Amino acid sequence: MLKKNDIIEIDIKDISIEGAGIGRHEGLVVFVPKALPEEKVNVKIIKLTKNYAVAKLLDIIVASKDRAEPFCEVFEKCGGCTLQHLSYKGQLEFKRKHVKDCFLRLGGIDIGAVEILPADNLRDYRNKASFPVAMTDGKLKAGFYAPRSHRLVASDCPIQKQAVNDVKEKIIEWARYNGIKAYDEAEGKGTLRHIVARQASNGDLMAGIVVRGQIDEQSLLNALKGVKGLKCAVVNHNEKNTNVILGEKSRVIYGEEYITESYEDLNFRVGFSSFLQINHDQSEKLYKTALEYAQITKKDRVFDLFCGIGTISLLAAKCAKKVIGIEYSENAVKDAKINAELNGMDNAKFIAGDAGEKIDEAVSLYGRPDIIILDPPRKGCDSSLIDKITAVSPQKIVYVSCDPSTLARDVSLFCEKGYELKKIKAVDMFVHTTHVETVVLMSRV
Repeated sequence: MLKKNDIIEIDIKDISIEGAGIGRHEGLVVFVPKALPEEKVNVKIIKLTKNYAVAKLLDIIVASKDRAEPFCEVFEKCGGCTLQHLSYKGQLEFKRKHVKDCFLRLGGIDIGAVEILPADNLRDYRNKASFPVAMTDGKLKAGFYAPRSHRLVASDCPIQKQAVNDVKEKIIEWARYNGIKAYDEAEGKGTLRHIVARQASNGDLMAGIVVRGQIDEQSLLNALKGVKGLKCAVVNHNEKNTNVILGEKSRVIYGEEYITESYEDLNFRVGFSSFLQINHDQSEKLYKTALEYAQITKKDRVFDLFCGIGTISLLAAKCAKKVIGIEYSENAVKDAKINAELNGMDNAKFIAGDAGEKIDEAVSLYGRPDIIILDPPRKGCDSSLIDKITAVSPQKIVYVSCDPSTLARDVSLFCEKGYELKKIKAVDMFVHTTHVETVVLMSRV
């Protein structure tokens, strides 16, 4: 009988979505962080339930041919990347298999071999970070949390754009010099909560902090002026005792309220709280794939659900008769309308509200869609939304997803309601993690 603190030898057969190796001992599933498939390892059981065990990797008896040396100095501690110890070829194979397995297991659909578009840049690809801060050994530091904890791991993150790391360092230096303490969630005390930075592909940089209480804004600006490319500085106030990052009130203390990002020949204004894909080069591939699948013509009316600031909407509007974007966030819809005007797109209209509740309004105002594009959050679509989409009966549905499991579930439901899966392609948006973006095309039978 397996017990906590037992040391056992185990063969690793797979990787979990959290990035842990998966093996079995006497029929019990054992998760081993940092272990890889095809490895034989010695492990120590650190958690035991009746359904599974978690073990600490002690040593590798037989190593995987795909094992790689992590390039980040805090990889073993940080909860950001989970696959740096796996070769890039191995990462792509894992993601192909994960997408295929999700469709077979959760959707009952055999999609065959999965094509995945690899990333050209394996480091400094992330264009945005929200760094939590904490007092560590009496000193203010910023970084990311260790897995399943609020224990801060401080470092310069090598998958972030260097300018994003530079903003972090400048603000930490400023805070230390001015005696500013990190916010302590348990005690509800302290000032500095998060450091936020985003860089557009043209080099434009946005820097911001989330604070509780007041700060000397001029001294913050003086500290940031040495950061190359700074176009915007923002102070966000979050007075609530919560782990939600942003508060409701933001104030621009330098520059414009936005930076500008470009896709193809279109420009998009991006604000402090705007959603934008964190890997610009891969998001271009993602959007290109979605539009290739849609095959939009000047006769087509397109609905873009969960449209955000209008990136896919406006790219689609270049080819369509009309595009209607629906988005829950009113601020995002305001940005989308500005972006449509900025790019001279008078055939793109935007509606704020819940997608399922606003489809009928969009149909009554603009007519039934020929094509629906949707890019929902990780949880996927509610069954009521799927009912609404199938009720308006678009000829084609292009579904962009950041979670293959909810995508597989939803595609199966669409297929039950008269649609057929025609194409599927994955895009490696999040290198060195287990996450993957997937695009599918469904056509009405």
